[in-house]
Amino acid sequence: MDSRQSKVIEKIEKAGLLEKHNQLITQGYTNPWFNYKLLKEHDGNLDSVIVFYNEHRKKKDEQNAKALKILETMGWLNKHQELVEKGFAQVKKNLKALLRTEGDVAKSIEKLSNKKEVQTDQPIEQIVEQHGFKVQYEKLKEMGYDNDKRIVRLLLKFNGNLEPIIDKLLSGREGRHHHCKKREGKCEKKDKDSQEFQEFKLKKKEFKKKLQQLEQSGIHRHKAVKLLAIWNGDADAVIKWANQVKPQNKAETQTLQEQQVPAQE
Repeated sequence: MDSRQSKVIEKIEKAGLLEKHNQLITQGYTNPWFNYKLLKEHDGNLDSVIVFYNEHRKKKDEQNAKALKILETMGWLNKHQELVEKGFAQVKKNLKALLRTEGDVAKSIEKLSNKKEVQTDQPIEQIVEQHGFKVQYEKLKEMGYDNDKRIVRLLLKFNGNLEPIIDKLLSGREGRHHHCKKREGKCEKKDKDSQEFQEFKLKKKEFKKKLQQLEQSGIHRHKAVKLLAIWNGDADAVIKWANQVKPQNKAETQTLQEQQVPAQE
């Protein structure tokens, strides 16, 4: 048993679910992470967990049967078999790869080999702990990102480096800027004496101050705008977050430099 499995077994024992976990193992459900998660979700009800497993298996079998039918219709059963012999046993993934490569087995093998998607048959918690990205994962969750699979994919892609991950996530968060209200297709000029305009000026002034504060803290203006949007205008929270990220990046750079020195010698 490796360290990852021993961790989840400890959790199962602590939750008082070890006996039920062992019963699930005898019925062929051997993934401790799944067993732990499902037993927790179903309040330790073993029958409910088994029903869930059976329904999941039935659904999976139906999906595989449909995929095989499509492969048969396309005349690709032999190609699928070739992929299986190469170690790619998942019918749906093989079908998808063959469809994308127009039935080219060699290209399908290349695609399947290079695929770096998160294994969805593993709980997110397991993937995060397995790769040591728990701290980064929690920070991203704190910032309001709730797409677990996307977070994990990016953590794996950038090896846990938060800065490029944030840049990637921010790229889809830029809003549209409206410089004026439109009426009948034309810009309606604002009344500079109105309360609305005065409030706008005040907010703009405050925003500029926050930008200057962040720039003085070493955060690029372009990134500062985006981060303020995420942290609801809280400049102190942005600075605090940036200070947490910087030491990590600095340590990674230093480690890389240390590795390069012996190589040069």
